Amino acid sequence: MLDVEGLSVTAKNGQELLHQITLQIEVGQAVGLTGQSGAGKTTLLKALLGILGNGCRVCEGDVFIDEQSLWKLNARKRRELCGTTLGFIPQNPMTAFDARIKIKNQISETLRLKIGLPREQAIDQAKNLLSDLGLSQPERVLDSYPAQLSGGMLQRVTAVLILALKPKYILADEPTSALDAENRELLLHLLQQQKEETGILFISHDVEALCTLCSKVHVMEHGQLTEEGSMQELLFHPQREWTKQYAAANKKVSKDGWLWKD
Repeated sequence: MLDVEGLSVTAKNGQELLHQITLQIEVGQAVGLTGQSGAGKTTLLKALLGILGNGCRVCEGDVFIDEQSLWKLNARKRRELCGTTLGFIPQNPMTAFDARIKIKNQISETLRLKIGLPREQAIDQAKNLLSDLGLSQPERVLDSYPAQLSGGMLQRVTAVLILALKPKYILADEPTSALDAENRELLLHLLQQQKEETGILFISHDVEALCTLCSKVHVMEHGQLTEEGSMQELLFHPQREWTKQYAAANKKVSKDGWLWKD
């Protein structure tokens, strides 16, 4: 279990960014997290990965991975967890790769170092996963530099890398935001399959994705978790103002034979 207990984070100037965050993610479960922009969702992921930066620090609480305290591990041990135990799909894939190195070299090197996969086997696996995610020319994608690919393509490449590593827990930050409807469905399908052996924290504003993937969804406002329930419960019985506005904006309304979304 990935167990976050009373986690609080402050900025360099002392401002509290997260307040007493408590949640649990079990293998075989996907937990959603939604909320207004700037609520602290990405800050939570960075805290879990130990990459806060900019003078931010964890001032209270703890994070346990299978009953092992994350904060009691040294920096090297925590880095070793990244990729194999904790996988991260970033919101902005443009910053996830070295611009000077071709995609195939970055994927094969990561898989070699993290799980000992030979180069050719790593590239073959990446080709298959890219095809599964709707890319018709996986060889061209792998032979490209990051700047030669669109944001949507890079988003799928980051997903491929995480799916190939098969971490025990996946932290996904708006992974469908750069994808069209068809490729979004392909990614959600692969995450559904991965969920059988993985716990997933899925940050998104995408109601359909949250409904499809997540058994429970938390709402975050101003660095605090304010509501939780299934996505359907939050849509039909919202308690707080932001959740009410979010639910209203995602109601389907039939007008003259057409289906509209406000």
